[in-house]
Amino acid sequence: MTRVTRRPLGARALWLLGTLLQLLLPGAAAWADARLDIAGAHATPHIESHTSKSCARIHAPDCALCHFLTAPALTGRAMPLRLDVAARLAPRPADRAGTARARARPHPQPRAPPTLS
Repeated sequence: MTRVTRRPLGARALWLLGTLLQLLLPGAAAWADARLDIAGAHATPHIESHTSKSCARIHAPDCALCHFLTAPALTGRAMPLRLDVAARLAPRPADRAGTARARARPHPQPRAPPTLS
C-alpha cells in the first residue's frame, strides 16, 4: 500500500485559486466584452423583419447560413428537395424459389451448455 503525500496548505490554496480562475475567467471576459460592445454601439442589437442603418448588425453580412436560407427567395422559384435514391437503384428480381428451399432445411439447434454438478 502506497502512502499519498499531502501537499502543503499553501500549494493546495494555489491549486484551488488556479482552478477557480480557469472556471470563472472565460465567462467574465465574455461578459466584459459584451458590456464594451454595448457601450461602443449606439443601437442595441435586435432582430426584426425590417432593418435600417441605425440598427446594429447581428452578424457579418457574408453569413453563409443567411445566404443558404435566402437563396430560394432570391431566385423566385421553388427549390424542391429531391430524394431520388430509389430511382437510381436497378430493380432486382425476387427469387421466391431460392428462398423457399433455403428455409426448408433449417440449421440444427446449438448445443446446450454443460451441466453444473
